[in-house]
Amino acid sequence: MKKLHDLSDLAEAFVKADTEYNYQPQLTKKLDNHSGDFSEQTLLEIALWKTNRYPTISQDLLDAINDLRKGYSEDKARKLLRKLLELKGFDLPMASTVLRFAVPDQLQIIDQRVYRFITEEDCLKIPYNIDQKIKLYFNYIDQLKSICQQKNIPFFKADRVLYQLDKIHNKDIRLKTSA
Repeated sequence: MKKLHDLSDLAEAFVKADTEYNYQPQLTKKLDNHSGDFSEQTLLEIALWKTNRYPTISQDLLDAINDLRKGYSEDKARKLLRKLLELKGFDLPMASTVLRFAVPDQLQIIDQRVYRFITEEDCLKIPYNIDQKIKLYFNYIDQLKSICQQKNIPFFKADRVLYQLDKIHNKDIRLKTSA
């Protein structure tokens, strides 16, 4: 492994490294050029920059989210979920969180705690394929709606209440990240 003191021409190495640096270029430039006071949004952008999870949000995506909020249909929700899953930094739990806040009476967050609490599985296994993720999510939503109806749980609170129930009743059982 090379160390800094091993480089024979530090000036040349510095120029090369500076030229090749390409970490989240749009957000890096925005944060580098920030002047004025920091806001909550600035701090959130910095946190997302550091964790490399800053998505590029298009107006088309925002329009699709707002369209779903104005008139829910499963077809629109499936299309929006696909768009979200195609974003950098978004996997099924994050995408489902957006959907949950957009239409909480129709969709909820898919979460490993809730999943293990209501299914026979002890681990949420998220597939790599987007089509399979969408199928998994809507099968989960169907199951969650059925359980909510059977157990008289308000659907819009299901993700929170069932998450907390798992924490209360399974606090000593570690969450599994894979089978």
